[in-house]
Amino acid sequence: MIIVLRLLPFAVALLQGAVFVQQIRYPLQYPWIVALGVVALPLASATMGFRRVPFRDMLEKMTPSFALLAALAFGLLLAETAVAYAVIVALAVLSSFLSLELLFILAFDPSRYPVSALSRVNIAYVPIAIWYTAATSSGLLTFLHIPKLWHVVMIVALSAVMFRTTGHPGATWQQNAVWTALGALIGLHVGLLGLFLPLGMPVQGFIAAAILCSALRVRRYMYDPKPTVRLAWGEGVAVLVAAVAVLTTAKWL
Repeated sequence: MIIVLRLLPFAVALLQGAVFVQQIRYPLQYPWIVALGVVALPLASATMGFRRVPFRDMLEKMTPSFALLAALAFGLLLAETAVAYAVIVALAVLSSFLSLELLFILAFDPSRYPVSALSRVNIAYVPIAIWYTAATSSGLLTFLHIPKLWHVVMIVALSAVMFRTTGHPGATWQQNAVWTALGALIGLHVGLLGLFLPLGMPVQGFIAAAILCSALRVRRYMYDPKPTVRLAWGEGVAVLVAAVAVLTTAKWL
């Protein structure tokens, strides 16, 4: 059994590559093919962590991975170029393998598990998941005229989930509840902003990711050990410069 579980990260990663490629080849079958990969990740996680990692801890550590994979599958709807498809497939394969590999180490060899490894990886998943979700949803608003409520609901739900599952290890239950509610509130504003900004899909995704990730980063400064003031200024200036550069060079619709 241990051998099967050891091979599970590789097997699921290969499965993701196969189902995403097949979904690209047969777009009219969307989402039934890619749904196999999206469902496979939580099933493999539950199997690997069964009786080894508390279910609540496993769910919290792996939910950003689930959200990222779902966002990538969602992104297939409006991807057009070979490069865009290749990036989505690569991200699906690599993120699935990395998350399950770390979960395996946590479950079976915790002494080798890097400190807060999954938490750090999840932070990297956040902007990618937000970008694909916001960009694709804004594109569906433009091209398919989906109900505006769906766009707002998706951003609110994703924001609340990310705020809850990427919290600081030292945060209390009450603090996490407050941050989840705040994440939903910020997501509501970001979702509504996306309805009114006359910008293309990539820029919509960038704006949503920049705002939500900045809010998440500010939260980090409330817990010890706090990053330095110099780092805070550097990060703030970098985000501001990037936002100005993107907004001034973007094509406004």
